[in-house]
Amino acid sequence: MAADSISFEPDVESVRRARRLVREIVSEAGGDGDAAEVLTAELATNAVVHAHSPFEVRWRRMPSAIRVEIANDEPEMIARLVVATDEGGRGLMLVDELARAWGVETLPDSKVVWFELTTPATP
Repeated sequence: MAADSISFEPDVESVRRARRLVREIVSEAGGDGDAAEVLTAELATNAVVHAHSPFEVRWRRMPSAIRVEIANDEPEMIARLVVATDEGGRGLMLVDELARAWGVETLPDSKVVWFELTTPATP
């Protein structure tokens, strides 16, 4: 199945809109909308706060999961797990804990951080 997508500007309201959108999409697919909302908020916030970049949310239904991607044009800002501190570092720990799978893909002009959540199998 082809992926759908929508682009957002790098601001706090965009993070809110993105997380509500993904919650709805994942819930409609039978997945955990609460987890989808948290994960999207974390990854979109990283794009806005750390990369200062517009971002694109993409989603694709798979046979027993839904994959959500947050893409931006800052490939040098590599997402990685770090030890959490009072200042931050909890976002990817949440992604690691809540997602069925997740990862980072970098290209010369972009970076994609993605996660998958389990959904009922599609016929």
